[in-house]
Amino acid sequence: MRYDRADATSIDLFVSEIIGFTRHRTRVYARHGDAPLPAPELVCLQDHAFADTLRRARVVRAAARAAPPDLISVQQHLPYAAAIAGVSAPVILQKHNFIRPPRSSGWLASASRRRHIRQFQRLQGIVFVSASVQSDFEENWPTVTIPRCIVPNGFDPSLWKPKEIRSREVLVVGRATPEKGLLEAAQGIENALKFQPDWSAVLVVAETARNLAYTAELEKTLAPLGARARILKDVPSEKVRALNEEAALVVVPSTWREPFGRTCLEAHAGGAAVISSGTGGLREISGPEALYLTSITSEAISRAVTALIEDEDTRAHIARAGNHRVFKRFGLHQTARTLDDFCHARIDDHRRSKR
Repeated sequence: MRYDRADATSIDLFVSEIIGFTRHRTRVYARHGDAPLPAPELVCLQDHAFADTLRRARVVRAAARAAPPDLISVQQHLPYAAAIAGVSAPVILQKHNFIRPPRSSGWLASASRRRHIRQFQRLQGIVFVSASVQSDFEENWPTVTIPRCIVPNGFDPSLWKPKEIRSREVLVVGRATPEKGLLEAAQGIENALKFQPDWSAVLVVAETARNLAYTAELEKTLAPLGARARILKDVPSEKVRALNEEAALVVVPSTWREPFGRTCLEAHAGGAAVISSGTGGLREISGPEALYLTSITSEAISRAVTALIEDEDTRAHIARAGNHRVFKRFGLHQTARTLDDFCHARIDDHRRSKR
């Protein structure tokens, strides 16, 4: 993770947004570059060549001793959270993806599992990004008994201004990695738009430097559309928001089980009609207000895109309904209230345990 405008992850964006709505006064400890995301107080954590987790944890533990906080929330990284636990404040972990059991077998798996359980039990609580992630955790880690709740990603409704008149564009946003399904989407969209000369395609691709070959394959796939296809690389979140506010269609083609799916949330928030693979937490976002793919293939994507291009009434209906759904369920004032209530309960538990 990197708390910086240039290359923030969805987790960094979650933190930067929710701290503007929480009732708590917040200090953020994070790696960042020359253009950090906003925070009331921000402390830069340095990179270390070795023992990175423990050395960063020492910084936070020392700060907690010098000025004790009411609670410490660690994003994503269990070993880091466990290394901080034990200070005078409760420590919770916020998980934004699935927590897999050990992949090894035999005594190594047993030892790894016992270590993970000990790390979990050092914490005062755990927060999951979706019901899908929580249910998976409860299935795989049934002996972990710490309190838990679900706090999905949210968005600031005041920042989103969906356009009434939509551009005839099909938008896809994702990282340059196969599990995001961008290649299948590019193939399907290219095939569909061959017969729709008034429509164009926009692919917003993040982390392109990590997979140059994959990015090159996307460019090759869309080349037959010429000027009607654009690939935008590593663009800031503000630009992604503007594209979602304008595009008529957004395809969310993830081939893996999405823990949540921020790109889907932002598509609905922007007022686009959404075509979704529906994996993992994606259905929690869209509910019935998306067109779900019958399979995550270029052929299925081509059929879905063609169907919504040619059926303007259905396209407009699911766009409005999806937008209404996320404004009602995923506004940051709601998600922050859920997180605040959970944090206050953990603070109260911790204080009672010290009496």
